[in-house]
Amino acid sequence: MNTFNYDIMGTVQGRKPMLQELAFTGQWRHYQKRVLDKSDAFMADGHLHLVAAPGSGKTTLGIEFIRRFGQPTLILAPTVTIRQQWVDRIIQAFLSDESQAEQLISQDLKHPKLITVATYQALHSAMNQVVGQSQAEDTDDQAEIETFDFKGFDIFTTFKAISLGTLCLDECHHLRNEWWKSLEAFRQAFPDLKMISLTATPPYEGDPALWDRYIRMCGEIDEEITVPELVKEDTLCPHQDYVYFAFPTKEEQEQLDAFSQQKNALLQQLTSDPLFCQHLQNCQALSGQISDDELLNEPKYLSATLIFLRSKGIDFPKRFQDLLGAKKLPAFTLDWLEILLQGLLFQVPHWYNLPEEYEKQLLHELKAASLIDRKQVKLVRNKKQDLLLNQSLGKLNAVREIFKAEYQALGSQLRQLVLTDYIRQDFEVHLGDKDAQFTQLGVLSYFESIRRESLEQATPPAIAVLTGSIVIIPTVAKSRLEELLGSDRLTYQSVGQLSPDDFLKVRLVGSQHDLVTAVTQLFQEGLIQVVIGTKSLLGEGWDAPCVNSLILASFVGSFMLSNQMRGRAIRVWPENPDKTSNIWHLVSINLSLKKWYEKSDLEKEEIEALTDQLKEYSPDLELLERRMKQFLGLHYKEPFIESGIERLAFDNIRYTKKQLQKLNEETLERSTHRQELRDGWKKALPILENMEIANEVQVDKHFLPLALFFDARKLARWLTAATLTDSFANLIYYSHRGGWNTASLILLFVLAVLALLAWLRYYLYKSPYKRLEVFGQAIHQALLRSGQIQTQATRIQVVRDRKDAINTLIYMKGGTMREKELFSQTMIEFFAPIENQRYILKAQEKVSDQTEYFAVPSLFDKRKEDAQAFVEQIRKSLGKYDLVYTRSAEGRAILLDARIKALANKQERTFTKKQVMSNLK
Repeated sequence: MNTFNYDIMGTVQGRKPMLQELAFTGQWRHYQKRVLDKSDAFMADGHLHLVAAPGSGKTTLGIEFIRRFGQPTLILAPTVTIRQQWVDRIIQAFLSDESQAEQLISQDLKHPKLITVATYQALHSAMNQVVGQSQAEDTDDQAEIETFDFKGFDIFTTFKAISLGTLCLDECHHLRNEWWKSLEAFRQAFPDLKMISLTATPPYEGDPALWDRYIRMCGEIDEEITVPELVKEDTLCPHQDYVYFAFPTKEEQEQLDAFSQQKNALLQQLTSDPLFCQHLQNCQALSGQISDDELLNEPKYLSATLIFLRSKGIDFPKRFQDLLGAKKLPAFTLDWLEILLQGLLFQVPHWYNLPEEYEKQLLHELKAASLIDRKQVKLVRNKKQDLLLNQSLGKLNAVREIFKAEYQALGSQLRQLVLTDYIRQDFEVHLGDKDAQFTQLGVLSYFESIRRESLEQATPPAIAVLTGSIVIIPTVAKSRLEELLGSDRLTYQSVGQLSPDDFLKVRLVGSQHDLVTAVTQLFQEGLIQVVIGTKSLLGEGWDAPCVNSLILASFVGSFMLSNQMRGRAIRVWPENPDKTSNIWHLVSINLSLKKWYEKSDLEKEEIEALTDQLKEYSPDLELLERRMKQFLGLHYKEPFIESGIERLAFDNIRYTKKQLQKLNEETLERSTHRQELRDGWKKALPILENMEIANEVQVDKHFLPLALFFDARKLARWLTAATLTDSFANLIYYSHRGGWNTASLILLFVLAVLALLAWLRYYLYKSPYKRLEVFGQAIHQALLRSGQIQTQATRIQVVRDRKDAINTLIYMKGGTMREKELFSQTMIEFFAPIENQRYILKAQEKVSDQTEYFAVPSLFDKRKEDAQAFVEQIRKSLGKYDLVYTRSAEGRAILLDARIKALANKQERTFTKKQVMSNLK
């Protein structure tokens, strides 16, 4: 074995700099080569920012960029697992001699080398000279625990001594605020650093301040690699998301029912209290002591008050209902009672001015019933119920049913991964006890539940547990494990009450990473078919391309983590070129609220409508909706690739236990049709070489500007009348003189042409598609001129749907994903109902069916000059509208009128989703 002496600047006597020793040993994929071919341009400003889906090989690209920058580098990763992944990838894909790794790579900030890899938490700890262990969030797995001793350590001096030249950031935007501050301080100490930023989940839809902070650190995005592109390139496999509804256990349902009964009794008592009704009937809000302007600042509290009084048959001044623009008040429900109590106790208490003792007593009773959390009234959903639903033991049944269906469909080909938050190691003593009762969700309870179900199968599959704290393997895999690691490094123990002939707990002398790698190999080879683990160890960075069934049994986590977890399942597997993957999401739902509705005085139709809203009260469904908003995937029924929960055919679900059970059966059946899934992706992906993600905005055509349409009609009618008048006058005049002169004919011809053009313009603007296109082009030009969109090669596209469709669709073609988000955001804000916007637009003339008010989008409302520039840009397509500054006395009066009209017309005006389009359309 050859050894070399390297100094910290990475040079070998008589040889080139050490980073040049890095050389990619594989073959670049088509899309990777596309990025590398542009790298010189990307790297020219010292910032390289790549967005790529999990499984795209962005780590490999990052290492190549590090090599090309050719300077001492610090790589920062979000977790210990991903930190190790960077090291492994450098060794496996870029070094011909593994012995070079020890002198080239360090994972210790105190002893940096040419390439140093650390976690963001380690950087933060080093800058604050922390001594002790890191904190693992939302897990009891020790896999991510780091031990620090940075007492007296000066990180700035240390890295200046090695002439740090490149900083590589992996998923840097999903950080705790204090980690962000440490990263920014470190970056400022090295102003000449080259920057490489890699992420799968940029904060496109986040707060503008978060986006600005992110871009200041990472630079503008240079290139994006999307999931559909990777499926088309056969880098990711066809996959589908499935939802399985889990029902609370009998005991949990009893808890939910008991809580609901206690709550309902309290609320029934409150709402039937004559004193409570009297306070509301005589409150300041309804006695002229609160201005209309203030009432419309918070219209929901006024609405809740009126709705309650109407439900009790108590009279109130009709002008307040007129003020809200409501012809009919809706039914009084828990939602409205929650809003009423929130306003009465916390948001606008001066509207009601309750006697002090009465208010104290009411607060005490609501808090005692767990109906108030941090000054928020929680009648429909609260922390206690959400926690019970999130951690419902009914999910054990769900996972067991999914496992059974997948195993029966795939048999020995199944490679299933179950990811959850906690291990719950105290349950270990109960493993193997068929009578043991489950009390908590965790790795070990999922393991035991699946193990029991596997015994019902003709050939039980091999199941394993893989976490940073405990590893359990089927005994049949023991000999192969010893081949991989050596028997002298391994020790075994029995597990709970399980026979050692069936399962063994494994410990390894040395690096835990080696054990994880070996068990992963057993999984790949089929000696293990089901792995249950924690998201902290396996959710990010863990590479097992054989996974073809993933159950997301985690109830904690952001979209970023969900996306990373999904990435475990969607990689292609060379040993099975036809691999497809199923990704399962678990949803617990509380049906107790239906009982409240059924006991109320509501009509049957109202109860059914409210039952359909139960989806809003599930924390799991809320999380799923956030996940699906960003995930691009195949529509259940149509050959489209798009984002949003609608693609999972959620539009016609009835939220009753019977209907949801039926839906579960249909979902399990659909999940077995894997060839249809593969065929669906082939149909949905454009056959053309290029594709792009369109951020579609659906606009209700009833709210499209009509002023130009009516102007065109008015002009066409006027010119037609003028032409006919001229023709008639000339006909009478020249009939007596024996012929027409040339001038009259020319005038008649000109008037006829103008009338024809006016009528053509009228019919053009009659089309909602054309009106939306013209208006979208004006918005687009406003964004270009203001510099918000910098990509000139962009254009507006309107999707023509069936004639009776309520919504018309528009999107911006070309540009970056951020620019597409800005266009969508501007369109949505323009059509948003008037509430309290800084600037609004008011029609100069009232026209039948014309929307009288529009909002100036937030990108243009900071300065009057920006708002005026926006109006000037869109006036040609909008018609005659005046700009109104709503913070003046005159503007407030106009805003009040606009709000009243908006409240009377408050249905959804816009919807958004992402969809894959051919870029030639």
